[in-house]
Amino acid sequence: MKKIIYLLCLILMSHFGKAQNVFTKIPTPAHSNEVDIYFLHELPIKEPYFKTLMIEVEGTNYNDCIVKLKKEAQILGADGVIILQKDGAYLAGIGIRYSKNLTAGVIDSLNVVKKIKVIPINDKRMSGDINFDIDGSIKNGQSQALIQYFVDNVLDYDFGFLVKDKSSRWQESYDLFGRLSKRKLYVNDMKQRKKIIFSYGNSESKRPSFLTVDNTNIYPVHTEKLVPIDNEKNQWAELQVFWKDAIVKRQRLFYDSKDRLIMADWTKFEGGKEQPFLRVEYEYFQGKDIKQ
Repeated sequence: MKKIIYLLCLILMSHFGKAQNVFTKIPTPAHSNEVDIYFLHELPIKEPYFKTLMIEVEGTNYNDCIVKLKKEAQILGADGVIILQKDGAYLAGIGIRYSKNLTAGVIDSLNVVKKIKVIPINDKRMSGDINFDIDGSIKNGQSQALIQYFVDNVLDYDFGFLVKDKSSRWQESYDLFGRLSKRKLYVNDMKQRKKIIFSYGNSESKRPSFLTVDNTNIYPVHTEKLVPIDNEKNQWAELQVFWKDAIVKRQRLFYDSKDRLIMADWTKFEGGKEQPFLRVEYEYFQGKDIKQ
């Protein structure tokens, strides 16, 4: 019942305010500023704003809910919340982000990938750009063959994806020290595509010394060992890929002055010889890319 009432309120809300879209794709980083609370009868809000996402909280009483609502809004990067429903000690609303706070500086600091250029050394058919929306999703209307090549040869070895991606497609387990110990990736119809086992040097290590990756969508299961090598800034500077205890691929990573990954060079080992295989270049969104 709460969800039905909430949806009705959302429909009413679409007729008020100065929001540019229902749920903006623009990332909203967390903050510690005071959060403004609004009610439907107070609209329109003086400041132009973007609606971000639904926020729900439950507490012991109304005041407790307001406190929790503000805290949750800070975590989710909302400048304010428009309360759509109050039901006892339950509050539901829409988080909003003021347009004036979506400055170029904020967008530039998010390091959101705009385009990844895929440049195979000996396969021009698979050369091209993978374009992303600012929410991190791959834009529609692109070559599916190129996207699949990108997934198989780039994304499947990207530590930001393997270790940090927090989409609902992953299931995670942790060890006694609170570190990731296992991740499982599921795709359509909840079919398991990948299982990752994390191995650490000792009980004090925070970063894995290597990953064992079972590609379970392949029969028989294709198991690889991924060994990251850090640079002096504790960034992943190199990745070595082993199959059946033999090195088969090596990735070297390069960063800009903002510590953003800007290029990755891949080599393959064939007949014991290291051969150039693939180059990947990264381009990031800037404040000027955002239309407000």
